[in-house]
Amino acid sequence: MPLGLEIDEIEPGMVTPDEARLRSETARLQLDDGADKPEWFARYAELRSAGWSWRVACYIAWASCPRKSRSPETQEELATNVLGLTSDRQIWTWRVKNPAIDETVALFQAAPLFEHRADIMDALITSASTKDYKNFQDRKMALEMMGDYVPRVQVDAERHKPDDLGQMTEEELRQIASLGKTGPVATTENDADSEENDAGDE
Repeated sequence: MPLGLEIDEIEPGMVTPDEARLRSETARLQLDDGADKPEWFARYAELRSAGWSWRVACYIAWASCPRKSRSPETQEELATNVLGLTSDRQIWTWRVKNPAIDETVALFQAAPLFEHRADIMDALITSASTKDYKNFQDRKMALEMMGDYVPRVQVDAERHKPDDLGQMTEEELRQIASLGKTGPVATTENDADSEENDAGDE
């Protein structure tokens, strides 16, 4: 949603407000009415119809394309050759003031994956339900997604996760600290005494 964005169309200290408006309108007409439409134009038009300002809609449509197929190639070229700005500094300002811009870019970038979500799930089901040892990882993934399988590493982490370190005894804290060390872990007082004796014998 484009509502509530802080978008300043005028570049501070660069041009007069009238010149800025003229440059913006000229650039917009060139994009909208030009013969050579960029690959991302349909997405730009979609954003415009949803109420986004034309320059921000243009940036989002451009930035959400795969980097290798962006035209123009750089943000600086987009700013100066398409948006009618003197540099891309204004784009950075929009993005800093309005996190929704980058969030919308991310949504558009992920959209193709969600369009194939049903196909991906179908492929996972087909693979995971095939009785072949080669499909073990798919079965494991499917069971994890359904909550029927919890990796041992996660189980161990939860088991040793302290609720409140301030309420634990010194021995319990020592046990937790020893989990990250290599070698045997003293689990009882007798074991700890045994280790101390062994160290003394050396």
